[in-house]
Amino acid sequence: MKFFKTLSLVLFVSLAVISCKKDDEGGDGGDAGAGMMTAKVDGANFTSLDGTQAAEESNSGGVRVLAVSAGTVDSENLQMIVQNFDGVGTYDLNFLSIGTYSYLPDPSNPDPNTVVVYTTVNGTSSTGEINISEYSSTNVKGTFSFTGYNLNDNSDTVSVTEGSFDLELTQN
Repeated sequence: MKFFKTLSLVLFVSLAVISCKKDDEGGDGGDAGAGMMTAKVDGANFTSLDGTQAAEESNSGGVRVLAVSAGTVDSENLQMIVQNFDGVGTYDLNFLSIGTYSYLPDPSNPDPNTVVVYTTVNGTSSTGEINISEYSSTNVKGTFSFTGYNLNDNSDTVSVTEGSFDLELTQN
């Protein structure tokens, strides 16, 4: 029994690591202007508000992580976190590298307990992808799309499409 548990764990970790990066081609850079993130959320335009955009790369214990995020004037936020980041390429968004969309139902009430969060973490191998088309120590550019699942009701989903970003990169 212990052998099967160990084998299952090794297979699970191997699958997670292998599924993180699909290929070495990150596609085109998308339509976002410099310093911007844009997307469609269930068909509605998402355009980042100046000063809310961020891209950060960190390296902890030999694991590189890329995080890109932005918010809107309507108290919405999009964020993607890529584990085992390795530069230009296409990465699955799933339970290891995640995508999230969140919003405040009533922006006049900034109570964090009311935030609605949709995420790619739902038990499937992939619900979207992020494509890094350009990467340097100071800038990252790419596209993304995913289906997000409400943390409180897995049957409630949001479709994030036509995502694009061109952001200044901070090294941590």
